[in-house]
Amino acid sequence: MNPDFIAQAKLLDAEFAALSADARIQKAFEIFGTGLIATTSFGRDAGLLLHHIHRLKLPVRAYFIDTGFHFPETLAYRDTLTSTYQIDLRESASTDPYRRRYAVEKGGALTITDTQACCGVNKVAVQAAFLGRSDVTAFLAGLRRDQSESRQDTPFVHVQKGKIKICPFADWPAEDVDLYLKLWEVPEHPLAKLGYTSIGCSPLTCTTPPVDGADRRSGRWAGDSKTECGLHLDYEP
Repeated sequence: MNPDFIAQAKLLDAEFAALSADARIQKAFEIFGTGLIATTSFGRDAGLLLHHIHRLKLPVRAYFIDTGFHFPETLAYRDTLTSTYQIDLRESASTDPYRRRYAVEKGGALTITDTQACCGVNKVAVQAAFLGRSDVTAFLAGLRRDQSESRQDTPFVHVQKGKIKICPFADWPAEDVDLYLKLWEVPEHPLAKLGYTSIGCSPLTCTTPPVDGADRRSGRWAGDSKTECGLHLDYEP
């Protein structure tokens, strides 16, 4: 890991703590220019980051991973936000011809026999490929500390997979996110009305609505010890 990047990330993390989300994003673009990209899953709160980029008029590329298992509603939401905010969207997918080898039909429902391995092939390896591009220096992500226990220590800036990762909304509570999306009339993910608060892939092993009183990500890999797909961790599949 580049020690210069680590030192830069620590300095920026301290500086960003005193800034607004707008200022964090603008500062990131001032520093990294066209080397800065955004990452999005077009999940329930994807409009927060994408609307900020649009409103701030920043020419930032957005990368979306096509896992091959997205809900049709997620793909429709992708099209809606991309069109509405004129997002410079780049889609990436696994080139592994056996990328769906962990998917099976059980009782008419699609399930994944090994969620860790499936995420490794269809998400983590794909992310590593586009983050490894020479024209990518830093990336924006929508992680927030209140999303789950595993994210409660999320910094504003740190280094992941050799690139500087910026989480401008790390300190935003869910209530502020909901208020922002409502006030700016950001299009809503179609599955939000059905109770989905964290939306990943469509197999039942991957995404369900959370149970009452549980955190917003409790519907992800429900009943499994898995809490992260790996995109926000420093591991290689």
